Amino acid sequence: MTIRKRFSGPIALAAPLTALALLAGCGDDDSSSSEKEKHEAAATPQKAIAEIALVRAGLAAGLAAYENGDARKADQLIGDSYLEHFELVEGPLGEADEELNEELEELIREEIRQEIQQGEKPAEVAALVEEANAQLNQAEKALKGQAT
Repeated sequence: MTIRKRFSGPIALAAPLTALALLAGCGDDDSSSSEKEKHEAAATPQKAIAEIALVRAGLAAGLAAYENGDARKADQLIGDSYLEHFELVEGPLGEADEELNEELEELIREEIRQEIQQGEKPAEVAALVEEANAQLNQAEKALKGQAT
């Protein structure tokens, strides 16, 4: 009997998958280092203001995808906008206006994405994106005040 025959089926997949899971949870990898570097790179109010423009672009792209019927892409674009750009705003904004920071974080990360995932009307998602943009205006003002 060969090894292949003895270890076929779901059991044969379990060992490699377990090994991958263990490796994924081990140590300090390049992605966590690059994330740390990104956060440090956006530690100034000026850099956070620049990231806000990218947050807006991601929200607009997500809303456009949703209005075109692609909820999956919309959710991904909004999520990416939050992870790749708003998270770089959080540190400086938290120092300038902690409450606004928390409101924006919840609005972008949770509320807008939940509306998309639940299949709400595009007008409702658009209203939340508009609200986020208004709060992003406030964030820019708070960060500009902190930059001077």
